[in-house]
Amino acid sequence: MKMNKHANPLLPYSQQILPSGLTLVHKAVRVAPIVALDFWVPSGAAHDPEPHFGLAHFYEHMFFKGTERYGAGVMDRVITALGGYNNASTSLDYTHYYVVLPSAGWRAALDVLMDSLRHPLFDPHEIENERSVIIEEIKRHEDNPLSKIYDEFTQAAFARCPYSRRVLGTEESLHTITRGTFLDFLHTRYRLDNVTLCVVGDVSREEVEDAVNALAGDSEPATASPAPPSWEIIQEPQEVTLQRDVNQAYLLIGYPTPSIVGTPDEYALDLLSIILGEGRSSRLHRRLHDELGLVSSISTTSWTLARAGLFLMEAVTDPDKLATVESEILHELEKVSEGVTEEELRKAKNIARADFDFSNEKIINISTTYGYSRVTTTIEHAVHYLEVLESVTPDQLRRTFETLLIPSRRCKGLLMPKNGK
Repeated sequence: MKMNKHANPLLPYSQQILPSGLTLVHKAVRVAPIVALDFWVPSGAAHDPEPHFGLAHFYEHMFFKGTERYGAGVMDRVITALGGYNNASTSLDYTHYYVVLPSAGWRAALDVLMDSLRHPLFDPHEIENERSVIIEEIKRHEDNPLSKIYDEFTQAAFARCPYSRRVLGTEESLHTITRGTFLDFLHTRYRLDNVTLCVVGDVSREEVEDAVNALAGDSEPATASPAPPSWEIIQEPQEVTLQRDVNQAYLLIGYPTPSIVGTPDEYALDLLSIILGEGRSSRLHRRLHDELGLVSSISTTSWTLARAGLFLMEAVTDPDKLATVESEILHELEKVSEGVTEEELRKAKNIARADFDFSNEKIINISTTYGYSRVTTTIEHAVHYLEVLESVTPDQLRRTFETLLIPSRRCKGLLMPKNGK
């Protein structure tokens, strides 16, 4: 389903808090008889209570393992029988559960999702089964060289805040999680007043509101919120190096930032990321790949999280070229700090607009944008993202660079072939 590229795909929408405390976000899209139901909980790895690291992800697995009404695996069968698909994802900031299906079956899908949200069974046998599944997932993750270097790098970059945690947890931390741990998490983090349901597609807001109210009931008694974790940003350089069975060297250079979401710095870093390292016409690709032939690939990402961020450059090269590659990257950073042209900035804004349109092309993309913005800032921030982006000037880029890309915070990660080969 494609949206009109000249219209904001996020508008119009509605947002309201229901009697149960649950926040309902709705957008009607009538071009096809399809609906996305997307539950968002602002509880990710950064919110895992010590020592139960990996709990948010473990909970995601248990969400599909049955209630008193629906046994383990029934949700998948129900959604498939309705002609849809369902999935979930856990990150540092959130967990979300979604279904996309023909609109004729949305009520049945909502019923099974709400039942899992409110009445998970946490059967001890299923807990042990899923614990084993996740431990194998951890082992595969550890055996993947790229996954390993990214883990080590982000742990160094976020060494003083909970974003250093691994979403999967560790084998040791998983063994601290019991049925009681899940029940505590349900009552503190999965309260309905901490949940957002995004519904996009061929269904009216009134129908969804009535159905959710019937399933959710009244608000729950207040529960004391856990104490917030400490959030600090490193102030000294960090470096990690790994040797694995890889054919080329992987270089990561990153700058941790404080929380910038919704501020002018967020838009400026997004545009700097495009100018430096998005696509073949970016500065880094033209210089290191096209002109010098130093890298097989190079890219830049501005990773904006709810409580911090990371401006990251990644390059793949031969081990004997690493020093030159790093020097050239830092040189290009120095050049961009001196300023960008109006033409470069206009081109970056055009690319950002295209990225925005493509990232909101389907109804599940739109619900994801709504949900992600709810757990990081506000939906209004997402809705007006392009408008604010248009106001960024070359002077703003320079000020953001000087304020956030500070050499004393620079982190470096290296994944090297064993024996330097």
